[in-house]
Amino acid sequence: MEKKIYSLRTNVGYFYNRPIGYSRSFHQEYDEIFIQPDLNLRDLIVDYTFSRTREGLLLQAQLSTHMEAQCARCLTPFYANIKSEFEELYTFPERFQQETDDETIPEDGYIDLGVLFRDYLLIELPMNSVCKPDCKGICIECGQLLNEGDCEHTDSRIIFD
Repeated sequence: MEKKIYSLRTNVGYFYNRPIGYSRSFHQEYDEIFIQPDLNLRDLIVDYTFSRTREGLLLQAQLSTHMEAQCARCLTPFYANIKSEFEELYTFPERFQQETDDETIPEDGYIDLGVLFRDYLLIELPMNSVCKPDCKGICIECGQLLNEGDCEHTDSRIIFD
């Protein structure tokens, strides 16, 4: 399958000349998208707003997607339903004189939202994702997928909650 790579770079340079309080909202949907270097997503829905503040631009975003993951019990690949809401402040370059944890708007006025979306989606992915709540895992003796059937090594004492 060929990976669909979209540019999630957004031009925010026009905000430099806008008054404080000006905002603009965006809605984007992607059936499939690959965010480099390693994130495959399906049904990505993005709603975000940039608001001009005294310090720079405030990004408020809501993401919903199905992210490629691996089941912690049976090691089967599957798509996990992930949602994320976050805010990020981008300071204007001239205001970046002082040390801060905020991102700076690049000189060309374009922000790559792909990197930011990737980071926030990965934070939301549970450490022990499971393909389904009643996943039985794999046999530790022979590697049999217990969702597909039992094997002679099945230990009834091992139960996933």
